[in-house]
Amino acid sequence: MKRSLRFIGCAILACASGMQAHAADEQIMTSGQVKFVSGGVGAASAARMQALSKEFNLRMLFAAKDGHYLADVAVTIADGRGAKVLETVSEGPWLLATLAPGKYVITAIYAGTTLTRATTIAGSGRREVFFRWDEPQ
Repeated sequence: MKRSLRFIGCAILACASGMQAHAADEQIMTSGQVKFVSGGVGAASAARMQALSKEFNLRMLFAAKDGHYLADVAVTIADGRGAKVLETVSEGPWLLATLAPGKYVITAIYAGTTLTRATTIAGSGRREVFFRWDEPQ
């Protein structure tokens, strides 16, 4: 009986530690037809985002002009007709997305300051879009 309880206890600990590691991973999500993921805070997360970037055709980076990376950036992507295809808050300095080929307007808001970029997603290849803010007051 004691041996069984010890085994069950070890199994629970192993599962719990595995769940913690999985929870720390960036999760790929979908919104309509858009697949996306955000993160990049810390070395492990940045490495995972780098590895994941090959699966997406749009990579966005959020930083201050002094080089500090930013998180908690509100992002809206609208298609060429103005319809929102993605609305999210980036959990780190990188936001990766897969969009259908076409023209898009990306709006990013950090510390009350809005930046807008227009981009075109081709049928193949990847597009990188950078957002850089002055230091917040």
